[in-house]
Amino acid sequence: MCGICGELRFDGNAAQAENVLAMRDALRHRGPDDTGSLLDGPVGLGHRRLSIIDLSPLGAQPMRSADGRFAIVFNGEIYNHQEIRRELEGRGVAFRGTSDTEAAVNAAAVFGPQEAVRRFLGMFALALWDAAEKTLFLCRDRVGVKPLYVGLGPRACLFGSEMRALLARDDFAPNINRQALFRYFQTGYFEGPDTVFQTVRKLPPGTLAMIRPDGSYRETRYFDLDASVRGSYRGTYEQAREELGALCREAFALRLVSDVPVGMFLSGGVDSSLVSAVLKKDMAANITHFTIGFAERRHDETAKAEALARSLGVTHKILRLTPDIAGKALQDFCEIYDEPFGDTSGIPTFILSRFAREHVKVALSADGGDELFAGYTGYTRYPRYFKALSSIPGLVRRALARSLKALPWQHLADARLLGASRNALSADRAARLERLLNLLGLDDPRDVVELYAARGFPQQAVCRLLGMAAPQPARFPPPDRPEPTTAAGLSDWLMRRDFAFWLPEDILLKVDRASMAASLECRDPLLDHRIAELAFRLPMDFLIKDGEAKYILRDLLRRRVPGSLANQPKQGFTIPLAAWLRGPHAHLVREALGRESLERVGILDPDEVGRIVTRFFAGEGIDTDRIWLLYNFQQWAARWLVAKPSGNRERAA
Repeated sequence: MCGICGELRFDGNAAQAENVLAMRDALRHRGPDDTGSLLDGPVGLGHRRLSIIDLSPLGAQPMRSADGRFAIVFNGEIYNHQEIRRELEGRGVAFRGTSDTEAAVNAAAVFGPQEAVRRFLGMFALALWDAAEKTLFLCRDRVGVKPLYVGLGPRACLFGSEMRALLARDDFAPNINRQALFRYFQTGYFEGPDTVFQTVRKLPPGTLAMIRPDGSYRETRYFDLDASVRGSYRGTYEQAREELGALCREAFALRLVSDVPVGMFLSGGVDSSLVSAVLKKDMAANITHFTIGFAERRHDETAKAEALARSLGVTHKILRLTPDIAGKALQDFCEIYDEPFGDTSGIPTFILSRFAREHVKVALSADGGDELFAGYTGYTRYPRYFKALSSIPGLVRRALARSLKALPWQHLADARLLGASRNALSADRAARLERLLNLLGLDDPRDVVELYAARGFPQQAVCRLLGMAAPQPARFPPPDRPEPTTAAGLSDWLMRRDFAFWLPEDILLKVDRASMAASLECRDPLLDHRIAELAFRLPMDFLIKDGEAKYILRDLLRRRVPGSLANQPKQGFTIPLAAWLRGPHAHLVREALGRESLERVGILDPDEVGRIVTRFFAGEGIDTDRIWLLYNFQQWAARWLVAKPSGNRERAA
C-alpha cells in the first residue's frame, strides 16, 4: 500500500518538482518506507512507499516498463501478479524484481492500459504515463477499495490518493462545492464522484480515465455490476454454496500473499468469523487476530470475538478502550479524514488499525459482507413497510403523516414502538419512527431508495443550515429501469445503491484512511469482484431465508464453527458517541458549534445550529449523529479550510 500523486500540465509548461514533492510528502503516512518522483515534460509523478511485496529497491516507484515507454505510480495490490508475470515472460519481457507493480507496468506496455486493467485482480489506484503518446491514464479498482482524487482546472490535472495531496499545493483553490455539501449533510459522506471542492472529483470504481496535455479528459468504465442480474444464477442452492465456498478459499488465499506479517480484524460477527474460519479450517493459516473492546456492554463485541478465537485456536489480541484513547481519537479525526466524514466508526477503525500495526504490517478486514449478502436490516425493513403501506390510499397516508409529524413525535419514541425493546436508546427509536413517518408519504420506489440513503439531516433542515434551496439529487436507479414488482426487487435496488456509493465512498474510504494513518495495509477478502458478481446473481432467498440475513454466509460458517458462534446477531462497529459528546467531551462540541466558531468558518447558520445543539444537550442523545455531522464539518473546516494559506500563484485547479 502506498500514496500516489502527480500532475499533468495543460498550459504548455513543464511539471515542477516543488509542486510534486509537496503533494508527495503530504502523503508520508501512507508510505514511510521510501519515496520517489519522476518529471517528464508536462507530467510529474510522486510516490510514497509502504513495502509489502518485494522489499528491495527493485520495487521502488515510479517504475518504468522494460521497454521504457510507460511509467507508473501504484497504490494497492494485484493478487494475480504472478500469473500475469508468467504470461509476460512468455512474451519475452525481462523482469528485474518480483513486485506486482512491475507486472502492472509491463502488462500496460504489452496489452495496452485498457486491456491490462481488465486482467488485474486486486485493489488498486494507479497513474500510468505513456511517454510515446503523451497520455496520462488514471485507474481505480472495480469495487473502489482504493481511492483516487482528480482535480481538473484550466491549467492542469492534479491527482492524489487523498485530498491532502491537492491541498498541499499553494496553487490549489479550495472552493466549496455547496451542492455536494448539501448531500453530505443528508447522507453523512460524499457520494462519488462529487467531493467537498468544486474542481475535484473522485474517480469512480471500475473506471479508467485518459487525460492529455491539450486538456482532454475521458473516462471509460471497465467493470459494471449491472451485468450481474439478480436471480440469473441457474444452479441449485447447494451448488451456489459450494461455488461461493470455493471462491472464498481462492480469494482469501490470494490475500495472504505478502513478504511481511499479516493479521486479521476480528469482531465476532458473521463476516470476520467466516474469513477467520476459512483461513484456519481450510488453509491452516495461523495469523494473529485483533479486536478492540468498550466498557459499555451495548457496544462491546469482545466476548463474541474471544469465543470464536478459542474455537479456532488462533492468536487473539484485545485492546480495551479508555476515555483518554477515545478523547485523543476524537481530536485526531479531522487530521486522519481530510474531507468531512460523518461515519463515527472511523474512530474505532483507526484505533484498531494503530493497535494492529504494533504487530503486523498487513491486516485483513471483512468489509462487504453486508452489502453483497443482504446483511443490513434496512434491506428488508424498507421494502416490507413500503409494500404494506402501499395498500393504503396515498391521500390517506400523506394526511396521516402530516398529522403525526405535528405531534411531539420524538417523545413518542420513548414508547415501545416499531419493535424496539425498552433497552434500546431513545435516539434509536426516534430515528426509526422518523423514517416510518417519512415513508408514509412515498409512492415511488425510487423515493424509498433516496429515503434509505439519506441517513443524516432531512432536506428542509439542510436548507436552513446552508441557507440554500435543495439541489435535485440524481435518481437511483436511472428512470429507464423498470420498477420492482416485489419487495425482493426493491431490496436489490437498495443493495446496488449501497454497492455503488455507500460501500466505496463511506465504508472503504473509512478503512483506507484509518489504516493508512497507521501505515497499515488493509485487504478485504470478501470484496474480490468475482464474489460480488456471484452474490448479485443469486436469488434473494439464497441471501435471506426464514428471516435470517446473510443466510448463505452463515451456512458456510456453520460448517466450520459451532452453531452458536454462527448465529450471533448483527451488532455493527458502533461507539458510545452520545455518552462521549454529552459527557467528558461536551466542551469540544460547545466550542466547535459555538457562534464564534460558526461565524469564523461562515458556512453554517449559527441560529439553526444553536437550536440543534440545545435540543441535543436537553434530550437523551437524540440528534447525536447529526451533531456529529456538524461537529465534524466545523473541525474539518478549521483544520483544512480556514487554516490553509491563500497563496498568490495562478490556480492550477
